[in-house]
Amino acid sequence: MSSLYHYPAVSALNEETEPDRVSRLHEAFGVMCAIARMIWREETGYDASSAASATVRWDGSVIALRDIRGHLEVIWASAAHQERYGVLAELAWEAMSEPRAHVTHHLPS
Repeated sequence: MSSLYHYPAVSALNEETEPDRVSRLHEAFGVMCAIARMIWREETGYDASSAASATVRWDGSVIALRDIRGHLEVIWASAAHQERYGVLAELAWEAMSEPRAHVTHHLPS
């Protein structure tokens, strides 16, 4: 399986715990990637047979992840990416022992 071409920017807001929070964001993104690859076989590492699926591919769908004191902020590439993959961010954050309700979704400004 090949690697992603687009990795999101990650940041954390809290100087005291920033390294741990950034590490946790990388882990959460890894969970998101693993789920995407299991569910949508056309993702990176598999042959894409549908031209339509390329418009909302997982690779490049997340522009940035930010941990703001235990709340995950996700910046999506488009509304279509958020609609298709938004639940992955919530599941990944829950895997980090945080409530799903602490995930906010945004589009680029």
